[in-house]
Amino acid sequence: MTEIIHPIEALEVRRVASSADILKPGDYCFIPKREPIRTFQPISIEPPQGFLRGVWWAFFGKRKGTKEIIEIRWPDYNAIIINCPHCNQPVATTKEHRIISVEPLTIEKPLGCAYSRSSPTAAPTVSFQIKEGQIMPA
Repeated sequence: MTEIIHPIEALEVRRVASSADILKPGDYCFIPKREPIRTFQPISIEPPQGFLRGVWWAFFGKRKGTKEIIEIRWPDYNAIIINCPHCNQPVATTKEHRIISVEPLTIEKPLGCAYSRSSPTAAPTVSFQIKEGQIMPA
């Protein structure tokens, strides 16, 4: 049976080690930002066109160069995954949510339950605020 937030009550949040351990409403895990993978690939540089440019390049020009490839990994921001107190489904923060503290959990903007929408483009009907480790209706 899922717990539902009543207007007067607040629900305590509980931190778990990984997202696989999120079971009850209010359980959350912190996923830190992951740095992108940077790889360097050697490339050969083509000689310039024209006689004088070619002579200059033959004496002073670079023959090899490096190309940097950056592969972005998720998440590229600090994220919180929390079980919704309304429907017991996981809800994640976005880049717009600012995490003020992890213990006790405090998030600057309210979170909206994506599963409470009437259509995919409609705004969430259930939203909640998390301050000082307490989930309260927004």
